[in-house]
Amino acid sequence: MEEPGYSPASPNARPRFRIERILFPLVFALVVLAILADKIPAVHDAREKLLHPVEYQALEACQAAALAAAERPAYARIVNPGEAHATQGAQYVEGVRVGEMGPAGAEVTFDFSCYVEPDGKVVKSNKQPPPRTGG
Repeated sequence: MEEPGYSPASPNARPRFRIERILFPLVFALVVLAILADKIPAVHDAREKLLHPVEYQALEACQAAALAAAERPAYARIVNPGEAHATQGAQYVEGVRVGEMGPAGAEVTFDFSCYVEPDGKVVKSNKQPPPRTGG
């Protein structure tokens, strides 16, 4: 016997659940979120903070230390946010690249890496010029 669907003639009948009704909107929403996370930094940060809170905190602390290490912090920006790697008791952040206004007005960059404790305190940091390519 077939289960009756909803109709105005039988208001007590329950409509049948169909996965297709939720599957397409769900897939569409996931694709839109993936695109937004790629294009909008605030959405990317919110996703990372939710999915990887320890790494996110380490990246934030190291980026703040990198900006503070600039010769002209008021004119410094993060060019590359870097990557966090777990150590036995903390996080190692590498690849943070900072761009800042140089003496002649052109942007100069430097690379920054640091070790960050679980509470977000930067323990040790290293500032170095980026590797030269070509020439």
